[in-house]
Amino acid sequence: MPDTGEQELRKDRPEEPNDTPSKDLLRSRNLTLHKLHVFCTIAKFNSVTRAAEYLNIAQPAVTAHLRSLEKSLGVKLVRKAGRNIELTHAGRRTLAWAKETIQRSSDMFLDLADIKKGLIGRTRIASSMVAGTYKLSETIIAFKKEFPSARISVSMASPYLATESVLLGDCDFGITLVDHNRDTSRLEIELLWREPLYLVAAIESRLVGDVAYIDELGTLPLITPPKGQMARELIDEVLRAAGVVRTNSVLAFGHPEPILNAIRADVGAGFVFKSALPRDPEVSGLRLVHTPELEIAMPLFLVYDKKTVFSAPQIQLMDRIRQSFAEPA
Repeated sequence: MPDTGEQELRKDRPEEPNDTPSKDLLRSRNLTLHKLHVFCTIAKFNSVTRAAEYLNIAQPAVTAHLRSLEKSLGVKLVRKAGRNIELTHAGRRTLAWAKETIQRSSDMFLDLADIKKGLIGRTRIASSMVAGTYKLSETIIAFKKEFPSARISVSMASPYLATESVLLGDCDFGITLVDHNRDTSRLEIELLWREPLYLVAAIESRLVGDVAYIDELGTLPLITPPKGQMARELIDEVLRAAGVVRTNSVLAFGHPEPILNAIRADVGAGFVFKSALPRDPEVSGLRLVHTPELEIAMPLFLVYDKKTVFSAPQIQLMDRIRQSFAEPA
């Protein structure tokens, strides 16, 4: 049986509106969250009829909401596809925007509800892996113990994705390296500290002594991050600048813990972030190797959108993070 909702959509419908909306029309559009929700439901089922059944509202009302949304936006959002409908290119773009708008609005209402209840509210942080695993996590845990009502989520991401999350509003701020391949003109970027990397070997290793000079580093088997990670790029760059043409990487891991495990097993030595080292390396079977001709440090930044308005608790948390990274480890 034909879908009467889709039939109704086809009545007197131009393929694409020709008029470009004026600025006055843009200001007067009535784009309610309810209409966006109805549109998202239509897109989910590819059917006006099934959307109406799911929403438990009359089918003509669903059609009216869709037509009103199309009129407001000045584009055709759906077209007939067999017995159902499908999104146009403009419809697919609108769907992505509508979902984000609904989600952001939901987040806002939740935050306002928390404010009314006197709660700290929610904070979403994008972090580089090493910072989020070690120093930052300690600060977040201490803050949570002091403010039990605080709701904080930390997601680990590459520098590019962490920056992207902040720019898209998926996270409130980031603790990360800065990927200069990404446009960061909208971001406020604060240097938190420079994370040193130390050369580490197994405590009884004969691969390297207590001091390693440049001529040794060219042949020393190293456990490194994989190529493409910024830590690996930094290690390779510093070694090249010191005269080591090619890093002798014999094994690569994307996280410091397996790198440390491989070093303990004496598969090779490795440059490891200071915050990832155990408090007493020797007790953990590790030995720090002095590199008098070489110094490696990774800058770590606090990044956030310049237009973001932070709540008082979020400002307090950011200040706590600044203090934590400023303190000597």
